[in-house]
Amino acid sequence: MAEQDTVAVIVAAGQGTRMGAKHNKLLLPLGTRTILEIGLETFIKHPRIRKIYLTVSSQDRQIFENMIPEEIVLVEGGSRRQDSVHNALLEIMQDEQVPELVLVHDGARPFCSEKLIDRIIDAAHEHNAAIPVLPLEDTIRRITEEKTEVLDRRALFATQTPQGFRTKLILDASKQAIENKWLVTDDASLVENTGDQVSTVEGEPQNIKITTPADLERANWILKSMSNS
Repeated sequence: MAEQDTVAVIVAAGQGTRMGAKHNKLLLPLGTRTILEIGLETFIKHPRIRKIYLTVSSQDRQIFENMIPEEIVLVEGGSRRQDSVHNALLEIMQDEQVPELVLVHDGARPFCSEKLIDRIIDAAHEHNAAIPVLPLEDTIRRITEEKTEVLDRRALFATQTPQGFRTKLILDASKQAIENKWLVTDDASLVENTGDQVSTVEGEPQNIKITTPADLERANWILKSMSNS
């Protein structure tokens, strides 16, 4: 099967409540474009991504239709992130050529690089599932009603996206999540819940998720730094 037989699901159906915006946070300006437009560009230009599926809320669909390339497939999102991804997976299975790999990426991470996408594709090809991670730099403390304790940060990592999977693997895991009412915050957790292993690759410090106004300020700084480099 061709190396380029990989598709991407970009999750963009959230409303960004913590951002305090009146509309989808991905429509907020970042430099001269929107958060979404900057993030989509890397996937659109990547030679190993055959097709892109964008999950959107029904209320935002018309807005996105007017701003994105027509070759991107819009998929109606669900009430939760995992529901949106599941809807996209069902749409992917309707393709005449079901892809070997699916990458799932947060639309709120606009600075994912082409090299990171390559690392995820390569690792997913080899290990069936792969995610980018970064070691934690701060001291991490667990706090309960009884005590506080410092955790060994050498074994703790922050998880990023895109996360890559064999198509059948993530689809089966997503179906099991619905049947068993699993609640997860990322797609790798679905796969791990089925007993399968997930490999890791090195993430990127600039691959931040824009969730709060402070994140947006940091993103503007990153964008300026990238423009000057």
